[in-house]
Amino acid sequence: MVAAVLAMGGCGGSGVESQPTVESMAITATDKSEADAANDGTQAQSNTDAQDNAEGNSYEAQIKAEIAQIASGAGSLSKELVSVNDLFAKYDDMKVNAQDQVTANSLSKNGTQVWKEEVASLLERIKDKNASSYGEISAEYEKWESHVPFMVEKMSETYKDGSIYPSIYAYNEAMRYKREAYVLASTLADMMSEVDFVYPDSTRCGFYGDYEGSSYLTITEGMENGSYNIVIHIDDTKELHGYGEVEDAPDNDTYLLFTSDDGTVKGYVSHSSLEASFYVTETDYSVVGPEGAYSFSFKY
Repeated sequence: MVAAVLAMGGCGGSGVESQPTVESMAITATDKSEADAANDGTQAQSNTDAQDNAEGNSYEAQIKAEIAQIASGAGSLSKELVSVNDLFAKYDDMKVNAQDQVTANSLSKNGTQVWKEEVASLLERIKDKNASSYGEISAEYEKWESHVPFMVEKMSETYKDGSIYPSIYAYNEAMRYKREAYVLASTLADMMSEVDFVYPDSTRCGFYGDYEGSSYLTITEGMENGSYNIVIHIDDTKELHGYGEVEDAPDNDTYLLFTSDDGTVKGYVSHSSLEASFYVTETDYSVVGPEGAYSFSFKY
């Protein structure tokens, strides 16, 4: 069975999954105004914090405390997720502002920690709210978590030979825990009869398919604005690597035009918050035939 699931909207932009960009933000000017000097002091402190983290001084305890504060003061689960997104952005900014790639790669782990702590907090509250359901939910979570490395590896493999790979891997890992946090928050909202609960954002990027199965489809942000990397793995016998572009159509938030890297297969990927499918429009028959239509249920 091929599975898929998607999101709505792009992977970048405000409030949605955005692929990380690592930059050097070092300031080298010599004659600075007082304002510049103040900014330098702020930047120096940020660089010191980053260096401390790179040397092994973890932000884990700080993040745990920040998540606990958000959970206790948000007022609703929807607002809580918005605040956790903001917290993730804070730590992601530290990574982006790192002076070198080694430090950026080290700092990128904090984003994963943010969402893992949120997941742990939600699981604990689900246990407190409905102990009879917790066993099944916890067992399913543990099974899902055991497959996270596989999903993240597949979503990150485009960058596996580059120095940025650890940051890409950590980002995709964080987004898998973010997705799980949204699912668990929805479950808890039902238990608490929080009828106005909504996901604060949605994205087309993700791992579509049964994570225990032989078929999956991944969508990740490409290097160029508006482009996407797509891998389509079918029944462990067929695999296509290519790129997607937003279709020029009124409903372009639900479609991506697909072209394989070698140009021999074309088609389109349709996606929603519940499923995704790949439809073949052109092919040389080496991998798929023109009748090909493949569905991928469930998004992770």
